[in-house]
Amino acid sequence: MLTSLRKGAASWLAKILFALLILSFAAWGVGDYLSPEVEDAVATVGESEIGAEEFRREYSRQFNDWRRRFGGNVSPELAVQLGLPEQVLQAAVRRRLVELEAGRLGLAVGDGQVRRAIEEDPNFGGRLGGFDRALFERVLLTNGLSEGEFVAMLRRDITRRQVDRSVGRPVQASRSMAEAVFRYRNETRKAVLIRVPEDTALPDGPGDAELRAWHEENRDAFMAPAYRAVTAIVLDPDRWLDRVEADPAAVRDAYEARIADFTVPATRRVRQVLFDDGASAQDFMGQLATGAELETAAGAAGKTVSDLGPVSRSQLPQAALADAVFSLAGDGVTGPVETPLGWHVLAVDQSSEERVIPFEDVREGLHREVAREIAIERLADLANDLDDHLGGGATFEDAARALDLPLLTIEAVDASGRDRAGEQPEGLPAEPNFLRTAFSTPAGEDSLLGELGDGGYFVLRVEGETPPAVRPFEEAKPLVLEAWRAERLDEAAKARADALAARLREGRTPASVAGGLAVEQTGSFARTDSDPEIGLSGAVVEAVFAADRSETVVARAADGYTVAVVEGIEPPPYSEQEIEAIREQLSAEMAADVRQQFHAALQDRFGVAINSDLLAQFN
Repeated sequence: MLTSLRKGAASWLAKILFALLILSFAAWGVGDYLSPEVEDAVATVGESEIGAEEFRREYSRQFNDWRRRFGGNVSPELAVQLGLPEQVLQAAVRRRLVELEAGRLGLAVGDGQVRRAIEEDPNFGGRLGGFDRALFERVLLTNGLSEGEFVAMLRRDITRRQVDRSVGRPVQASRSMAEAVFRYRNETRKAVLIRVPEDTALPDGPGDAELRAWHEENRDAFMAPAYRAVTAIVLDPDRWLDRVEADPAAVRDAYEARIADFTVPATRRVRQVLFDDGASAQDFMGQLATGAELETAAGAAGKTVSDLGPVSRSQLPQAALADAVFSLAGDGVTGPVETPLGWHVLAVDQSSEERVIPFEDVREGLHREVAREIAIERLADLANDLDDHLGGGATFEDAARALDLPLLTIEAVDASGRDRAGEQPEGLPAEPNFLRTAFSTPAGEDSLLGELGDGGYFVLRVEGETPPAVRPFEEAKPLVLEAWRAERLDEAAKARADALAARLREGRTPASVAGGLAVEQTGSFARTDSDPEIGLSGAVVEAVFAADRSETVVARAADGYTVAVVEGIEPPPYSEQEIEAIREQLSAEMAADVRQQFHAALQDRFGVAINSDLLAQFN
């Protein structure tokens, strides 16, 4: 048989068939099978793609810009929390949409326009003015760009600006609109308030029949959430400490290794006077040398004394200041010291020297930390053993017995971590991942081994689920009675307030109808003001500003209701400067709205698809 196959393979017919097979692979793309295509577009805009490398470069640039503006405390994690990846992608998508629209409209930017933009860019201007070719090339080299790449980017940027300007240019808020907003924002009012508190005496409780009927009418207020019954094995380092003994020598070693953490740096109380020039600072030093007090001399020089408080060497913003302050043997005055901020004259007192917190003062806490690290190491091994047992078919109960582990049984817990009584079940891990797993694992099934995030582990089984339902009357009766009484108290206070308001509308004065209730005369207040102590709540302010002069209104306050009589409406004093500022703000907001609508229309026209999985890699 093999001999026949060899002979057939050597024949001319077999060779032709083999050649056709090779051609078919070439036609269909054998490379697609050997080297599958990798999806590297973070977003697809129309027929155009925003590649991962393009996005990564822009993200890196924006992140570095954040760090320059806000300091080195901006970490990658914080940038993600603040939504930087999404912001960068949205900006890139908007740019690409505008570029596609420019192409659809046939807009073009000539070489002369690009040349002028480069030559007029101040970033490329030499010392003597005008375009500096050498500087231009250095800037491109620093940013890793070729001249062709930069020109292409600039051409696209000019095109986008043309489209954006054409969209936003005609938007201008009217003066009447700005004046209306000015009056709305700055108008003030005065009112007389009568506070009507809820009665502290509880009404008589209703009978069961009435309470049952009220429970039935307000079923939605007494819904019980979904509950899950859970059996779990929890490996918590903090609950394992009684099984761990830390070596005293290891605790001492931890103290020595972290001695810097227990070293309290030397401090000096520093007061400073800052001058713009060295001559003035030197004259000031001369006055202090004659015995003048720091504050007195500063006042005479038209300067203020800044009290920096007790500071360590590292807390002073400039090394020169730290050297000057800590070079003094005791209290005194030093300077002038020049920094980019100006010339500093520094007064130093209340010194404290560097000290080390004794081992005995921190021994107990260090012992716990060392013991916890040991517990975490042991639990990692134990978690692997537990996973092996369960993977081998053992039940939770069998695995717990074999490894001497306690079982945690939770009869009912909701997604917020509360049982039917509204309490946190004993032993429930505080780590949110536990509850997420409990409510994402199907009833009757086991979860995978999960981590607690603090060095611990858990695995759980969902024994059963109780869907959301109205709490039975017997279970909810205390809550029903409390809610019924709260409603009765609210109704009584509201009825009393409405009765007072009716008498005021008949022409009576607040003092004559108050009947011992507190009456308050307010001063002028704006829409954003409130004073809960006199009954001027946010709801009362809103009601007063919706009313006319002399009108009476009733609104909810913190502990009842407030009856308010609008006593005065005061228009704001005219301010041309503020009206113009409001007009500019409104114009900018309107232009932004137009651009947003324009970009939304472009998105509908061209279509945008986001690669969420790839974007998540930046989160």
